[in-house]
Amino acid sequence: MVRLSVCRSVCDQDISRTALVYREGHLVSGTLDALIQHIVPTIDYYPDRAYLFAFLLSSRLFIKPHELLGRVIALCDVQQKLTDKTPHGKERLTRFIPRLVQLLAEWSETFPYDFRDERVMAHVRGITHRCVSVESGVRHEVSSLLQNLLHRLTTLEQYEEFLKRVNENATTSNAECLSTLCAHIKPWFTKGYQIEPHTSEAINLSQPIEYIRD
Repeated sequence: MVRLSVCRSVCDQDISRTALVYREGHLVSGTLDALIQHIVPTIDYYPDRAYLFAFLLSSRLFIKPHELLGRVIALCDVQQKLTDKTPHGKERLTRFIPRLVQLLAEWSETFPYDFRDERVMAHVRGITHRCVSVESGVRHEVSSLLQNLLHRLTTLEQYEEFLKRVNENATTSNAECLSTLCAHIKPWFTKGYQIEPHTSEAINLSQPIEYIRD
């Protein structure tokens, strides 16, 4: 369950009342559209971090990360009018853009695997370029976001390479152990003994379990 600490605008609250289900102040269920809307920041609202984590983790069962990010950006574009160059629009976007950049930063920090998809990165490059062009004040935040993301992706690649080497070394070691084991039990075969199936399976190396992702 996710405790909600901030309310949306009146219009969004009307939508939430019909599409989101709360129990004792906790969000317990909702339609996919409403839940997606609930992670979209506004000038007065930013999603609870616990909710953001829970939704980004579970949403991949129903929608691909690149599709989700595309919908979030589309909602931001429609609701905040990212191309609005009027004085009022400029003031609104100056307050909104940092929240959008923050959302991207927290998403990339929590689930960097999502950003290995070129379709996700295409969205990231497009929206961060627009953010900087609309509000130059976020240039440093965007630069930090992209640098940190590159670092995480590089770390993931190095980690997977490490696991691969460990797996290869362990497999070689297991083969040697199996050869030694066979040498020891060879006399048993002449007496009619057989290795049970579960013993053979136990010799195999267990593969690492990856974190939930596509």
